[in-house]
Amino acid sequence: MAIVSNNDLAAAVERMRMAGTDFAEYELKSAEGGAPKSIPDTISAFANTNGGTVIFGIRERGGFHAVDIDAKAVQAYCAQAARELVEPPQAIDISILQFEGKPVVVANVPEASAAAKPCYIRKIGRVHGSYIRTGDGDHKMSPYEIDRFIENQHRVARNDISIVSEATVSDLDADLLSGWLSRVRETSFGRAQAMGDDDLMANRRVIAADAEGIMRPTISGLLALGKYPQAFFPRLNVVFTSYPTPRKGDTGSRGERFIDSVTIDGPIPSMVTDSIRAVSRNIRHGAIVKGALREDVPDYPLAAIREAVANALMHRDYSIDACGTPVSIDLYPDRLEITNPGGLFGSLTIDRLGERGATASRNQFLSRILEDVPYTDYDGRVGRVVENRGSGYPTINRELEEALMPAPIAQSTLNQFELVLRHRRMTEQEGGGYSKSNVEEAILSFLSEKGSASSAELAHASGMTQKTIRRYLASLMDEGVIEAIGTMNSPKRRYRLS
Repeated sequence: MAIVSNNDLAAAVERMRMAGTDFAEYELKSAEGGAPKSIPDTISAFANTNGGTVIFGIRERGGFHAVDIDAKAVQAYCAQAARELVEPPQAIDISILQFEGKPVVVANVPEASAAAKPCYIRKIGRVHGSYIRTGDGDHKMSPYEIDRFIENQHRVARNDISIVSEATVSDLDADLLSGWLSRVRETSFGRAQAMGDDDLMANRRVIAADAEGIMRPTISGLLALGKYPQAFFPRLNVVFTSYPTPRKGDTGSRGERFIDSVTIDGPIPSMVTDSIRAVSRNIRHGAIVKGALREDVPDYPLAAIREAVANALMHRDYSIDACGTPVSIDLYPDRLEITNPGGLFGSLTIDRLGERGATASRNQFLSRILEDVPYTDYDGRVGRVVENRGSGYPTINRELEEALMPAPIAQSTLNQFELVLRHRRMTEQEGGGYSKSNVEEAILSFLSEKGSASSAELAHASGMTQKTIRRYLASLMDEGVIEAIGTMNSPKRRYRLS
């Protein structure tokens, strides 16, 4: 929060006193001996992160008290640093306020736009003079972080069409490729329909010519349509881990570190399906009795997980520096976290996720290929891996809302994007179990819907034993509500409404 008044300053200092330290959004500098030479570092760090406030004239050591400074000299140097010592120049707000009866210089540094990052110290240069704010300190940015800023600045990333020099066209899966070619021709108009297979693959960047003119798969082609992409990129996969406690690293009651841990390989269509299966077998599938008997209710909507995993694989960073980091799915007792390398791309921000028209694709060619790749979902439905219409995040929100679950928590940094789904709360029906009235109501609803049913069919629908179901059926027949069709001991005996 920007500090613009004496009251704001006093409130901020009091918060820091109570915590015993300054915060990520504030940087205290005593400036007793004059303006500190580290001012450009801090301006760069705040501009490259989330913005922040530099406060001159308060010493942290000794209880956060005001000290004597040359306020005008500090103010002048701070203004010079923002305009002349960093590149691009930063428009910061500098004011002189009062604290404990002494002048204090306050410089509010806004976050720079995506097009203006990284902000760096001019005399050192971008490679060695770019800083970022981590915790309550300023730290030099890594080459990877600088590269991501430049990528976002130009809003064009082409890592997804890098040629895989060791791969050949034979490394593509024949069935996936055939399905993709058919789908592209079905949904395209104009030249794409008349192109030969090789030309169509080259135009969509499934393959590209290397320096010697040999056609080879691109990263996009291999990941979307390859037999086994991990033969060339072993960490472009998914790692699923189920933990026994809410904190990574803590052991469970039997000393176990993991409940389950799986490395998921294959092309993206396979990784999406196998990821959902890994989550599904590690979560509870509750059942509530309503309507036509049992309705399965998993801890997390599988359709939401599918979208989140597909988005993570489609939008992750495929630059050389990020190829050693997999997409991770971490299941804890209270939450599910899905994390991919590379934060939000371009001008897209957390608060605009899910908005109509709010989309920015880091991997444009991969996204385009995936929208035509055949895919068999976890429930056997045949479709496409992604729609590529900006519908992924709205689908996640809708699925969670329909399951009466809170919206996901999205967190994006320069290095990674994380989506957190919080555990579903148990419903009253689950907590109380089956009651006589709701089971009988469900049986009647099922018979009304189906016309008739056997005890085996009712047992399968409810998850109960046939013996238990027969007791309910006998009670309903005694009441004259239903009647039996067939002899008592016949395996073909059925029941219907009277």
